[in-house]
Amino acid sequence: MAMRHDEAFKFLFDLSEVCADTLRVAAPALWPHLDPASVRILRTGDSVAADLSKRQGDALFAVDLREGALADGRRPYLVAPTEFQSSDDAGMPDRVREYALRQLDTLRRQGVIPPGDTPPVLPLVVYDGAAPWKAADGLEPLRDLPREAAVLLGPYQPQAYVLLDLVRSRTDDWGEYNRLGAVARLLRTRSPEELSAALAEEFARFAGSQHRPFREALHAWAGELWTRPADGGELPTFAALEGLEASDMTSMIEVRFAAWKEEHFGRARAEGVAQGRAEGVAEGERTMLSRQAARRFGAAAGRAVAEAAAEVEETEDLERIGDLIVDCPTEERFLLALAGVSGRQEFVP
Repeated sequence: MAMRHDEAFKFLFDLSEVCADTLRVAAPALWPHLDPASVRILRTGDSVAADLSKRQGDALFAVDLREGALADGRRPYLVAPTEFQSSDDAGMPDRVREYALRQLDTLRRQGVIPPGDTPPVLPLVVYDGAAPWKAADGLEPLRDLPREAAVLLGPYQPQAYVLLDLVRSRTDDWGEYNRLGAVARLLRTRSPEELSAALAEEFARFAGSQHRPFREALHAWAGELWTRPADGGELPTFAALEGLEASDMTSMIEVRFAAWKEEHFGRARAEGVAQGRAEGVAEGERTMLSRQAARRFGAAAGRAVAEAAAEVEETEDLERIGDLIVDCPTEERFLLALAGVSGRQEFVP
């Protein structure tokens, strides 16, 4: 999932409605002052620093403040650089600062940010890892200060960010129709059966042609959660699920996964049986060789064969030991030759 993880998130955050719902839960005190209809996706491509190093951000969008926010009639806006994380990263504050500065510089050079504009920045980290997030949030330097000092210094902490933990946050507080909440509910499923029920529920919640792009993004994300390319498991296509009743959608997904599990585990069982049989035959051959050596040369030779045969895995080596039992005229000659087969010394014919 590592290679496709960010792509699944980027597909979601290419929708302005998802970005708006993210702002709603990331900055609830700021939300009443924002114009959700003005959310726009910004594309910088590779951000290039002065040392010519490149870095492509995960997502970037902007939103206007509502009309009348400023007395001079200007429409201020803020920029939200967004990073997607599936694992904890102790260096996130430094990364956030670097990425935000690079992206703002690129936007200025592209002319997206007019000369003289200094929009406020709201860095976001969207996290879906299994372990709790422990990295610093960039505000640690302020926590031991008197409250008045912390308030004064807060605006000068460019490394700070808002963490959105999709696995552990209380999504009930986000609202029933929050799109980021829908993604979080899919992430918390633990089986194909739970996934199918959750996906059907979200399709029903976000019904209608206006929500089709979001349903497609949810389907892609659900497929990334439960697709196993090496094993052949995958969701039915979006076209196959679109328009179905919730119960029919659930049934189709569960039937698909049941067929995959039967095929996958049936194949695994067959491979296990075959391997077990092969190992059983080899073990039986080792025991037989040890008995034959003991009968021909004595108990010490039998023990030596048991030790040597346990160290070799190739059938050809076991056959070679059998030939030595027959061909060697004395126990001494046999033990020397056996040492060569087991790799303990040069082979002595």
